[in-house]
Amino acid sequence: MLSEPFSPEARPPKTTRIDADLVIVGGGLAGTCAAITAARAGLKVALAQDRPVLGGNASSEVRLWALGATSHMNNNNRWAREGGVIDEILVENMYRNKEGNALIFDTVLLEKVVSEENITLLLNTAAVSVSKSDGETIESVTAFCSQNSTQYELYAPLFCDASGDGIVAFQAGAAFRMGAESREEFGEKFAPSEEYGYLLGHSIYFYTKDIGEPVKFVPPSYALDDITEIPRFRSFNTAIDGCRLWWIEYGGRLDTVHETETIKWQLWKVVYGVWN
Repeated sequence: MLSEPFSPEARPPKTTRIDADLVIVGGGLAGTCAAITAARAGLKVALAQDRPVLGGNASSEVRLWALGATSHMNNNNRWAREGGVIDEILVENMYRNKEGNALIFDTVLLEKVVSEENITLLLNTAAVSVSKSDGETIESVTAFCSQNSTQYELYAPLFCDASGDGIVAFQAGAAFRMGAESREEFGEKFAPSEEYGYLLGHSIYFYTKDIGEPVKFVPPSYALDDITEIPRFRSFNTAIDGCRLWWIEYGGRLDTVHETETIKWQLWKVVYGVWN
């Protein structure tokens, strides 16, 4: 039994220092492949991932399959593919996961990482702050694991931001841009004629299944009441099943980093309203 008396001072979290040759923040496919590649080159790698699984958008949490060079946007790249670590992963997944189960893909990624002795993997661990030794140099990244209530101080001479939202680069003071630049700035033919503030929307995957008989659906109280508020509401019908309504998006002009929770709630409202 552990017992401590009341302390008038706030207790700091348990803190663990990890020294590495390379710290990678973000365990999506990019961060995972970077960690494996660096580890095989002999570097000691600390890989911090804020989710319970690796893979990012390709994990079971989102289930967006890895396309890469093959793509499928009418470009007929059917014989194209990447090599290297991602090829290893996809081939292994094809061998062990012929039905394409996203949960099994999670385990394929996890096994690839934990089999590398040079990788220290920290799941459920989100980067929260950056420390710099001078104006040009990151000294450490502070991360917190929600599952073991432990704060990690990650030190290395090299850092890789694969977080998706660029939290390390942002806090380190790197220049950044949000939104599309105008056509004139870089001479891009298909860029907008002027900066208009649009960002990518968010989508939320949901899955429906036709079981061959009517099913009563009771939407949550926050579901969208008026389906006509959605511009393409006539595109919805009950014949669509599986995940083929993935294209429902919300956002556009909202800050898809700092307003992501607001966007998520709107998507929940829309999805339940659509199905109702």
